[in-house]
Amino acid sequence: MLSSSLATLAASLIAIQAPAAAEGPVDDAPVERADVDEAPIEYENPIAEALAPVPGGLTADEVARKAVQSSPDVEIKAQEIAKAVAKIDQTIVSYTPTLSGKAGYTRLSPAAIDFDFGSGASVGALNEGLLTVGPCPQDPASQCVLDGGGAPVGAQAVDFNIEIPLNSFTLQAQLSVPLSDYVVSLLPAYKGSKAQRRAAELAHEAERIKAETDARLAYYDWTRTVATTVVARESVTRSQARLEDAQASYEAGAASKVDVLRLDAQLAAAEALVVDAEAAERLTSQRLSTMMGDDDVDPRFAIGEDVVNPPAPPAGLDRLDRLIDEAHKNRRELRSLYSTTDALEYGIRSTRAGYYPRLDAFAEATYANPNQRFFPQQSVWNGSWSVGVQLTYTINSAVMTRMRVREYKAEKRILELTAEKLRRGVTLEVSQAYHDRRRAMTNLALDARRVEAAEEAYRVATERFRAGQATTVEVILAELDLVNAQLQAINTRISLRAANARLLYSTGRLEPA
Repeated sequence: MLSSSLATLAASLIAIQAPAAAEGPVDDAPVERADVDEAPIEYENPIAEALAPVPGGLTADEVARKAVQSSPDVEIKAQEIAKAVAKIDQTIVSYTPTLSGKAGYTRLSPAAIDFDFGSGASVGALNEGLLTVGPCPQDPASQCVLDGGGAPVGAQAVDFNIEIPLNSFTLQAQLSVPLSDYVVSLLPAYKGSKAQRRAAELAHEAERIKAETDARLAYYDWTRTVATTVVARESVTRSQARLEDAQASYEAGAASKVDVLRLDAQLAAAEALVVDAEAAERLTSQRLSTMMGDDDVDPRFAIGEDVVNPPAPPAGLDRLDRLIDEAHKNRRELRSLYSTTDALEYGIRSTRAGYYPRLDAFAEATYANPNQRFFPQQSVWNGSWSVGVQLTYTINSAVMTRMRVREYKAEKRILELTAEKLRRGVTLEVSQAYHDRRRAMTNLALDARRVEAAEEAYRVATERFRAGQATTVEVILAELDLVNAQLQAINTRISLRAANARLLYSTGRLEPA
């Protein structure tokens, strides 16, 4: 939009004087003056002088470097890389064996355990074996029930009381190893994370190159406004001179009042264009300052790069079809999307692990007071352990896996279509930059002819003026044509530099600085 506005402003400057040749007070009769030979007319190109590089001036390379350093978009892409690297670390950690520890205290309510067996006593034998009836060892005259060792069997009242501890302390360590994940989903998940990191790196490089290219184009827009401002001011100077000449002719009766008023209106239009040109120059300067990260509200820059002479032509820009193929292979934006698509494909493979049963190995060590593995329970610390494998299958998990796979496939298709859309956009971008460059190259030759013709017309007008055969207005008009021709030529050269930058960017040839 800004380049279009600048082109419109330049065209207005070139066209504002167009009717003057018919409306100006031109006298076809020879002009007799005694001092014409004593006033030599020297022409200096004001545009070339304004665009001449100065030591320490601003260059496109400097703007590009500072723009990359201060660009928030570039930093955002850099953080995306850090995010992707963290994702890889998360993936690795998520598949490592899980070791956890737990410490706990529990206060239990009193247990109401009733072992009431009614009346009676508990009968017990000292030795194992069959019970028999025989003389009692203490009193042979009496008969006793004897055990297998000949000892009498006795009976005792039952007092069955178990103490249940009410305070429970537990220290526990658990280890879980996801065996099935190592086989089914670990490798796809790791490759997917690496593909996502590569996509982030390519996006970061693409943003750096874009920031550099945008900065160069902004620099060329600024130099264009500098040239336009010079021409606008020159137009005011020449319009003022023509108006003064017309007023003198009017006072001498050689021009009408209408001619004077028309030239006065033309001067006002030229002054308005100066205001527009200066505003455009300030705007482009502010844009450069902002892109470089400066906070200056009224920056002042000096040109440090030669934009007057044509740039050296880059190699290999002749075949449009080859340039388009080159762009499709090299553009980092496309490669980033392709890498993101690969990451989604790996994500689909990893997610499919949810279709199968899950196999985990586990180990557990417990140190508790009381330990539930010991009976009867006592308020003492005891340790125990357990190891094993566990195979689980959740039907709901399989259903959810199917839905997730469908979601990932839809996202993958969206990315593929987005890449195709971008590929077509790259094709048009390369084509536009290619034809802009060809048009600039053609205009370069045409501008040379135009400048040559304007220089010759100015030389003839100057000689006729010195010979007293032309008026000052004719010399001013010839000089105006020359200035406009030179402005057009310089605009073309700046446009060629911009077209080269766009074409190198669109084909993916540029490397991040």
